[in-house]
Amino acid sequence: MVTTEWRIAKSNHTCKACSAKFRTGDAYFSALADLGSEFERSDFCPACFQERRPENVFSYWKSTVSEDDEDAKPKAMLDVASVLEFFRRLAGETDPQRVAFRYVLALMLTRKKVLRLKGGSRNEAGADVLVFVEGRAGESHEVIQPALSEEEVAAVSSELGRLLGVQPPAPQSPAPQTAETAAVPPVN
Repeated sequence: MVTTEWRIAKSNHTCKACSAKFRTGDAYFSALADLGSEFERSDFCPACFQERRPENVFSYWKSTVSEDDEDAKPKAMLDVASVLEFFRRLAGETDPQRVAFRYVLALMLTRKKVLRLKGGSRNEAGADVLVFVEGRAGESHEVIQPALSEEEVAAVSSELGRLLGVQPPAPQSPAPQTAETAAVPPVN
């Protein structure tokens, strides 16, 4: 069970290095720094990111400030290649937060049809392991399926949305039961 909450700041539309404010239509880079026990998100203008990129960058992606948003919020531009690279770099991690994060990234990449579920098994420790295959490269990835409650999955998904600057899809309500789908009591 994942009990620690991630605290990642949203974009403040300001370059961390030179303090330049991003305006509507400006491109900028969001970098995720690995601080050991947590990730820290910082935004950079393209010039500063090129010249003064921090050494502890775990992953990064490019975003654009939306033209049609008067509050200058970032436009959700998911760079699937960057997300896939982030997913790959989390391979082998044992920290429960990172295991959960990798699992949610695998689900997200499956939804984007970058990965497809091939099967599953249990590892030596008894944990459920899902096997995903990349559509283009055919590379196989084993992903531990953490024991997360619905609330924990929602929290991890929400944090993922904040990290990547996108909103996760709204949870779907269960389909209404019909005579065909209603649970049938066991016969004694």
